[in-house]
Amino acid sequence: MSILQSSQLDQGEGRFGLEASSARVRPSAVKRAAAHDGVLTGLYVIVFAIVAFLALVPLAALVIGSLRDTSPGMPGQWTLANWINLASPGVVETLLTTLEVAGLSTLFAMVMGTALALVIHRTDFRWPSTMTGLLGLSFYFPSFILAMAWIVIGSPGGVINDLLRLLNIESVSVDIYSAAGIVFVMVLHQVPFVYLTIRGPIMGMDPSYEEAARTAGASPWRMLRSVTLPMLSYALASSALLCLVLTLEQFGIPVLIGVPGHVTVLATQIYLLCRFPPTAYGLAAAIGLTLAAITGIAILLQRRLARGGRSVVTTGKAGKITPIPLGVWRWPVNLICGFYIAVSLVLPGLILLYTSLIKFFTANPFDAAFTFRNYIYIWNSEETQRAIFNTVIVSGGGALVGVVLGIACSYFTVRLRPTGYRVLDALVMLPFGVPGIVLGLGLLWAYAYLPLPLYGTLTLIVLAYVTRFLPYATETSGARFVQLDRSLEEAAWTAGASRLSGVWRILMPLSLPSLQSSYFLLFMAFFREISATILIFTASTSVLSVSIWSSFEQANWGLASALSILAMILMVAMMSLLLWAMPGARRR
Repeated sequence: MSILQSSQLDQGEGRFGLEASSARVRPSAVKRAAAHDGVLTGLYVIVFAIVAFLALVPLAALVIGSLRDTSPGMPGQWTLANWINLASPGVVETLLTTLEVAGLSTLFAMVMGTALALVIHRTDFRWPSTMTGLLGLSFYFPSFILAMAWIVIGSPGGVINDLLRLLNIESVSVDIYSAAGIVFVMVLHQVPFVYLTIRGPIMGMDPSYEEAARTAGASPWRMLRSVTLPMLSYALASSALLCLVLTLEQFGIPVLIGVPGHVTVLATQIYLLCRFPPTAYGLAAAIGLTLAAITGIAILLQRRLARGGRSVVTTGKAGKITPIPLGVWRWPVNLICGFYIAVSLVLPGLILLYTSLIKFFTANPFDAAFTFRNYIYIWNSEETQRAIFNTVIVSGGGALVGVVLGIACSYFTVRLRPTGYRVLDALVMLPFGVPGIVLGLGLLWAYAYLPLPLYGTLTLIVLAYVTRFLPYATETSGARFVQLDRSLEEAAWTAGASRLSGVWRILMPLSLPSLQSSYFLLFMAFFREISATILIFTASTSVLSVSIWSSFEQANWGLASALSILAMILMVAMMSLLLWAMPGARRR
């Protein structure tokens, strides 16, 4: 069955609750479109093969690696010992610690993020746009840089303890190297994500139910408990599951804060087993598959909830509602919002800037010896310049590859729906539930055996990033394709255009804002990614995030801080440039 015929049969399904109108296409238009159907069939096969290769090869390599007793690429024996060792006390304890840290982080982040969203969009809060912008900026703040900043602030030799010693307060001390420290920094990092995912459902709720509750005399708290939160239940559950996935797969925060404090989570254990002798790549692969299974189950539950949540009463846009007056709570709310922005964005940035400008660390700036040596080193370092160049190439070029592949996947799974389109959709989403460190390990195993000269190249890093973040592009472009009436393409076919010409001349221009959003999201995700890179980079393929990591690992706090400041400046500059050049990206 051709793609054209298959898509016509599937159109009756009404995916996403929309009815297709292609049954009204004139026979002559169908014949002209069918003349180019062979090209589309070939393109579909190519796209399907690429996505299947990207999604399945790393996971298959992990399965094989988990059954080997040696390192990638080395001769060895088949064994089940790695899977048996999952029941060892050390691994079980690490699993429980992982679930505890992720669960607590998700709980606190959900409470804080939801509270912020409700306050900003359901009360007379005076600066909703400013607060949303600052939270969005915090969302793009790399997690490992945030962890680094709070290590400088809260470690035994950090700012807080140094200030306490200067004030002769010896009875109180702070140590961020603990499970509580990991949870604290994770919560700071995840609150913007929760806010941004809950903000849309809150703004899209039908306000008439809340207005009716007010008219009936319900207090704001009663209305929140009885009306608002029940209406948000699906969105809250979906956001919580996504937040849980992000905290389960988090690598930068637990490895920087947890390792010195002997607090190990699964992602950290995978890194330690692969990085430090005696290495145990097979056990790391088994742990990686276990972690991927946990996050995969959470992703499946989230997608099911998201589908079920479509039946919740919403207007699709923000209705008119009388804001709840904050009254005497105005200043406490303002202080809480300001405090969060201070500890999650402003204070870490200032501390990193201060640390990058001093020779030796001291909390008292009057005793500090200021210097620009770290920035001079960066300016003169070929290694750093190469890392910056690699970062721009991987982020800019890789995001373009991701958008093109995402458009193709979305067109086949949303518009044409040929035979096997559901499998393609599942393959696209499969790596989304795989933590970055696990994906990197899978690629390490895969390209140790495959006859492809990819190890030690930027291409491998681009493949890792595209595989990991492809759903960003497919979800964004697919959502736009669903909104566009098929009659627009049919008109082009009637006028004699081929299917591909109709896509290029009709669908792409109308989808440009969403495509720009896809590129923006992928660029920023690629720019700040470290977990998928940490096991597959080489000296010639190091990116800026790895350079920061390496400097911090060598206890060179000043250089690591200077590189972090440089990374944030570049990130903000690139964000501004992309938002200026791509107006459609501003909608995200």
